[in-house]
Amino acid sequence: MSPMHSNGPIGNYDLVKKINMEHAISTILKYRPLSRAKIASLTGLNKMTVSSCVDLFVQKGFVVELGTTGTSRGRPPTLVDLNEKAGICVGIDVEINQFTVLVTDLLGKKLDSMIIPLQSKDPFFFVDAISGILRKLEKDHAQRQLGIVGVGIVIPGYYNIRTDVVDYSANLQEWNDFPLRSELAKRVPGLTVHVNPASYAGAMGEVHFGGAKAADHLVYVTSSWGLSVGVYSKGELFTGTTGTAGRLGHSTIHMNGKKCTCGSRGCWEMYASIKALYELLETTPQEMTIADIVAGIERGDSRITSSVHELGHYQGIGLANVINAYNPRVICIGGLLALLGPTLINSIWNTLREMIPARFLLGLEIYCSDLGELGVAHGGVSMVLRQLSTTIIENSLMG
Repeated sequence: MSPMHSNGPIGNYDLVKKINMEHAISTILKYRPLSRAKIASLTGLNKMTVSSCVDLFVQKGFVVELGTTGTSRGRPPTLVDLNEKAGICVGIDVEINQFTVLVTDLLGKKLDSMIIPLQSKDPFFFVDAISGILRKLEKDHAQRQLGIVGVGIVIPGYYNIRTDVVDYSANLQEWNDFPLRSELAKRVPGLTVHVNPASYAGAMGEVHFGGAKAADHLVYVTSSWGLSVGVYSKGELFTGTTGTAGRLGHSTIHMNGKKCTCGSRGCWEMYASIKALYELLETTPQEMTIADIVAGIERGDSRITSSVHELGHYQGIGLANVINAYNPRVICIGGLLALLGPTLINSIWNTLREMIPARFLLGLEIYCSDLGELGVAHGGVSMVLRQLSTTIIENSLMG
């Protein structure tokens, strides 16, 4: 038999094996915990194939066998579940003045978090700082079968997947055209790194971990210094042709208004972002932290409350455009904005009712994410978890 003929069936066997493993692990991740028989029933695979896949996952330590269900006659089936301790996920939320690192297990349960000042806007400063943290995490978690499963970096801008560079960041322009992933790979080789803008990652994090699990159509608004919007519909993010959809923070709401860092005037983020709130309060994050602002709202400080109401008014103007464009079922306010709570939401609703006929607001839910300031970092983790089945299969086929 010629080599060409002998290679064909082997290649096909490997492909079929990989597809079967994909079905098995995806089903475990979605319906966990469950028995081998249930996996066979849900996937349509025969029981021997399922057992072969699951046994390999158990042998590798990615899946664990639990007790029995105790519900069937005869020998009760053994349940299998994901071994959440087999690896860690890292979500990194980069802001203008700092970056937040969130470390979780494979179920997304928080193990640790830290906030590091971004003392320089030079992207190499960030790469050097985060490389040191990731190398330490690799060492600290070396006993886990998968180690660091992946890293999800969330940036205040857009990343061009085709050219693998930071496409554009209005508020961190020193990063524009920077090859973030390749520079990180030089320092910490072998890591799987995903990069996404805050609005996309935040929407994914909210669907994965937050209050939007049942939402088919979600708009996620997040703000630190800038403001951006992520649109999620039926399991997919709307990212546009080159991955820059959602730049609604730079839609014009005030002709000839304030000059924006993007070069235009009257952009929404100049009136409705956390940066805008600090301008209304005529202070800085160094003089008054977000925690101070939240405390001021809670004690009814009139200056802070009125500033948040004004911010909510402008937030409502921008959201009216979002509602008209996307007709979402749910709008989630995330990031630091979420900490402003009902005071912000009430003001948004007051403006929306003035601007949009009531029939177009029926059934609409607007809420603040309860993931708080770690919401966007959770989005970084969700970027990693979306690829978890692929990671487990690749590691199962090694060696």
